[in-house]
Amino acid sequence: MSRKQISLLVFLGVYSAMSWAQDAPLGFFESSLEAQEAAEQVFLSTPAPDKAREWLARLTEEPHVAGTPQEKVVADYVRERLEEFGLATEVVAYNVYLNHPVAVSAKLTQPEEIELQLKEDYMPVDKDSSGRGMFPAFHGYSASGSASGQVVYVNYGTPEDYKKLDKEGIDVADRIVLARYGQVFRGLKVYEAQQRGAAGVLIYSDPADDGYMKGDVYPDGPMRPPSAIQRGSVQFLSRQPGDPSTPGYPSRDDARRLSRAEMTGVPKIPSLPIGYGEAEKILRRLGGPRVPDEWQGGLPFAYHFGPGGAAIEMSVEMKDGLLPIYNVFGRIPGSENPEQLVILGNHRDAWNHGAVDPNSGTTAWLEAARALGAAVRSGWQPRRTILFASWDAEEYGLLGSVEWGEDRAEELMAKTVAYINIDGAVTGKDLKLSGTPSLRDVAIQASLAVTDPSRGGSVGADWKKRSIEEWAKSGPIELNRPDDDFPLHLNALGSGSDYTVFLDHLGIASLDFSFSGPYGVYHSVYDDFRWMDKFGDPGFVYHVAAARLLGLFAMRLASPEVAPLRFGSYAEALSLHLDDLDRQAIRKRRKTMVPDQTEEVAVNGNLDGVRQALEEFAKAGAALDSVFDGVVARQDLAAATRLSKNLLQIEHGFLSEDGLPNRPWFRNLVWAPGLTTGYAPWPFPEIAEAIEDGNQELFDHGKRRVIERLTETSQLMRAAASDYVSD
Repeated sequence: MSRKQISLLVFLGVYSAMSWAQDAPLGFFESSLEAQEAAEQVFLSTPAPDKAREWLARLTEEPHVAGTPQEKVVADYVRERLEEFGLATEVVAYNVYLNHPVAVSAKLTQPEEIELQLKEDYMPVDKDSSGRGMFPAFHGYSASGSASGQVVYVNYGTPEDYKKLDKEGIDVADRIVLARYGQVFRGLKVYEAQQRGAAGVLIYSDPADDGYMKGDVYPDGPMRPPSAIQRGSVQFLSRQPGDPSTPGYPSRDDARRLSRAEMTGVPKIPSLPIGYGEAEKILRRLGGPRVPDEWQGGLPFAYHFGPGGAAIEMSVEMKDGLLPIYNVFGRIPGSENPEQLVILGNHRDAWNHGAVDPNSGTTAWLEAARALGAAVRSGWQPRRTILFASWDAEEYGLLGSVEWGEDRAEELMAKTVAYINIDGAVTGKDLKLSGTPSLRDVAIQASLAVTDPSRGGSVGADWKKRSIEEWAKSGPIELNRPDDDFPLHLNALGSGSDYTVFLDHLGIASLDFSFSGPYGVYHSVYDDFRWMDKFGDPGFVYHVAAARLLGLFAMRLASPEVAPLRFGSYAEALSLHLDDLDRQAIRKRRKTMVPDQTEEVAVNGNLDGVRQALEEFAKAGAALDSVFDGVVARQDLAAATRLSKNLLQIEHGFLSEDGLPNRPWFRNLVWAPGLTTGYAPWPFPEIAEAIEDGNQELFDHGKRRVIERLTETSQLMRAAASDYVSD
């Protein structure tokens, strides 16, 4: 079945598609709606800008890197607030492998000696920019060591970029790689350089990406100034997140620990981040051929590849070992099905003060907890348990959430309805929603119920409008299709935040959202309270909107008689991703026909078998949604309880015990981060990897396994539907 045919199933009403009107929330019996509406009104009226401002000011008083005493202070503050709001709390600690810098340096040695600055400039208008309590510039999990050599500029440092260097006959072995941030996760930039024998890596943020070419720079605007440094982890995130000393198993006290030399998920060579003001001193002096136009950044001169013209000496000394991290939990117990969980997660740890990343999310998370506490005091209680999770050590590689998820895998897979993630929640006004298609309908409904504080209407209506505009740019456009029939879908999830263990390892429906805008101070000292107050969210009204949306997700997942997981639109969403893979394969095959692209290798074959499996998936999803609607209409509580339990298991059908090739921790064969991207998603990851590498054997193997998983999931849906029909 083609994507258009699947769309017809959706839009001709084979299953009960929800409309964009503000219908009754999904899964609720009619007899429950009045009480739910009253509780939601209490909840929605509680979040306040002055409280959000208070929380963020307190959370960002000091830098709080994972494993430091300051981060424990923030953990205690969060726990105290949850208890103040009336939630039962628990702290779960793990000892994990972390490292902090002792001494770092980098200097230009040719054609002249210039010491490079490894801290940001102090700005008198911003007290937090002094760097008090800050580590110098460093990468989490960088190897200790010294390196020196000629510099080679590698653009973003992707595999494709290295292919261009190969064509130029430029080798990075025993040299210092200079890469700019963007396109792929920073750890993969170090991984690619290490694989090619580089001695060390410097990574900078180019002004073309988030500096003056995108807007006014801080302190006069929101974008990155010349000295701003993007810190971050260089763990090989898309291969294995979590504690690298306990890969794939939890960091319990009795766990076997790998030594640093045994770890395969962290670099063997040193790396450092620098600002573009320092990178300019290197790039101006580089020799070699001029780079292609697409490699040219925003600095005011022509970039060159190197080597020649510039050489660097760098030194990184790290203190490493086991340090405690603290996950803080707050619980609102369920009344009827307390064993079932709706988890709301955010991490606290930051590379600096972290006003955006992550503590705008912590602020909204706290306000949602405070408002739900008010709803509980008004007499409301959710049917299922709502668990607030405040993760530690996310920045190093999702450690807090991964270790907890591995520690409780069986229980979480059996009992979790959904995981809702909020990280850097606010940099502007535009809602972004990403997640599994089973959560699409509840996400749409909740977003339509939250007022947009500056535009009027709802944040969901604005999201829909922008989604249509983006779709219209990429086409094809069906001019006669009304907006109400627009096939809206959530963005796919990749990695880079704490939903990763839930979706990619445990097969749990997941959602992530934020309000975005111009943001150029990511992971720098300037990601502080002043930046947020001046540029990110003056008035803190979008922190309030984020709190309302987060809490409404919780109420509408935890309270209805039937868990609101819908599968009728799932196949269409997957078909769109399959279309993208088809286009990639076609482009790759055409490149092999171009004389100067003869090194390209493309796979042969098509994805018809996957589309046929999606046809059955669409029918099974439509049937299950129909059963869902029937149970709700008849208000059959026994059937609702049984159906909800079955719905929780559907996403597990995508899991394989063997996992993905060479990265078995990633067990979901439909959703995963790109192996070579780290952050960005690769739906159908094994097929995507095969197309990128031109690996025919992997393509055939991946296609077969995906068909098996889609068939298994279709059978799970049919079994869930027939279980009710048999009554």
